[in-house]
Amino acid sequence: MRLNFLQTICLVFSLTPQLFAQTPPERPKLIVGIVVDQMRYDYLYRYQSKYGPGGFKRLLGEGFSCANTLYNYVPTYTGPGHAAIYTGATPALNGIIGNDWYDRSWGRSRYVTTDTTVRPVGTDDTRAGRHSPRSLLSTTITDELRLSNNMRSKVVGVCIKDRGSILPAGHIPNASYWFDDKTGNWITSSYYPDSLGLPQWVQDFNARRLPDLYLSRPWDKALPEPYAESFNPGWDKYDDGKYLPMSLVPENFPYDLPTHKQKLGYGLLRFTPGGNAFTVDFALEVLDKMELGQDEYPDMLCLSFSGPDYCGHQFGIHAEETQDMYLRLDGQITRLLRALDEKYGKNNVLVFLTADHGGSETPLHLQDLNIPAGVFPESTIAGPLNKALVEKCGRPGKYVLDVANQQIWLDHAALDAADFDLEDACEVLKTWLRNQPGVYDAYTPEDIFELPEDYPYGPEIRRGLHPRRSGDVLFQLDPAWHADDKYFGSGGATHGSPYPYDAHVPLIWYGWKIPAGETFAPVSITDIAPTLAAMLRIMRPNGSTGSIIQQVVR
Repeated sequence: MRLNFLQTICLVFSLTPQLFAQTPPERPKLIVGIVVDQMRYDYLYRYQSKYGPGGFKRLLGEGFSCANTLYNYVPTYTGPGHAAIYTGATPALNGIIGNDWYDRSWGRSRYVTTDTTVRPVGTDDTRAGRHSPRSLLSTTITDELRLSNNMRSKVVGVCIKDRGSILPAGHIPNASYWFDDKTGNWITSSYYPDSLGLPQWVQDFNARRLPDLYLSRPWDKALPEPYAESFNPGWDKYDDGKYLPMSLVPENFPYDLPTHKQKLGYGLLRFTPGGNAFTVDFALEVLDKMELGQDEYPDMLCLSFSGPDYCGHQFGIHAEETQDMYLRLDGQITRLLRALDEKYGKNNVLVFLTADHGGSETPLHLQDLNIPAGVFPESTIAGPLNKALVEKCGRPGKYVLDVANQQIWLDHAALDAADFDLEDACEVLKTWLRNQPGVYDAYTPEDIFELPEDYPYGPEIRRGLHPRRSGDVLFQLDPAWHADDKYFGSGGATHGSPYPYDAHVPLIWYGWKIPAGETFAPVSITDIAPTLAAMLRIMRPNGSTGSIIQQVVR
């Protein structure tokens, strides 16, 4: 029977879905991104003899380790680190140039996630609750996942630090939660869908008062044997970072947490292993109550552990306290992996573990070992810098607006009023800085783009600059020097440099379609997001400059 034209057209259109139908690409049910704050690469192996079989050892043994993963920009801080991991971009594009910076539009220094247009949800503390991702200028892999399927994938950020939850979760997550020191609760802000109040399940979880439990007993060592991997005895001289409002240094294990809680409140939880356990407690509740990984659309949990950073800052990288923090974190990762096994099965979950930065040696300790090191007095140089400018131009005034992150912001209007050319002012500051102990070099942003390609860490410095946010003059310090003199001038540890101790971090892939093995091929931190995009068959974040890690996706 011959078909007429209309019948033919109808037949073609009725068959089109069958002709072009394809099997959708395989995807994991759940992606879990784990970021350990201030985890140096060598911690995987320094404490390995005391790790259990189910945490870091399991990830290394059954997963794929990119053992030569480095940050490809400076500064190496928590905000920029989390942003780079999830955007696949450096500060030059994602705009996150520090945890704090001078904001010319605000006329003052700003914190990375502060947003005065939102209100706190779950607390009346405006400082703790007025946060959002609006300062982040590019999309995240979590944004792209949601955009790829009309918002059917769920994305949740969980971290005791606000920035460690907010930046990974991106601009359009289902939720982002962080810790409130005042109440001891998980909170959020009105930027997120739960703007009318915390969901009932979060309220119920908070009502369990787990921080009271974790701070109700002393913090003692996880293992009775000596921690030979740490510097003890004798480390007490170097563990007095001023990060904690009250020094714990006169004590040693066991630490009397109930007594300290009376003076410090719930904020003490951040510095103890209980903070990591509390994070896993809540993460497991999120998986259950928000029903992540329960349908055909992959969901993502962005999970960051802040305890190692607080502990490392306070006590230093060679302290028994830092080792104990990692041994106990190993137990929490074991607990998390077991829960994922039971709920989803290993082959249905894709996990990656990395760090937002590493950590430095304590300069005083290196000096005592006759190794060159030092602390640059950044917190006190605004006055001398301004004095040098006044002497040069011959007119009194306040020309230096702020000094932070080894950057200097100048008051352009004040310089114009003094008929002082900005370029000349920058030359004065560069000359002054180059004459200071520990300063390797000083530059303007324009200088940096004229550096030869083989200039030490020139590309890393360039990638850390944002044209609308960075300072007028930047300076780089010698290896083993840092500029956090206010908190870590005499002890503890910090980070922020492009040097290996701050830039070399773990990167382990585990679970869904991940081969066991390792590579020492160079990997940049910005390669994580495009690699995830390739595995999920979605677009990479819109500012991404990273590459796909071929050994992982093969």
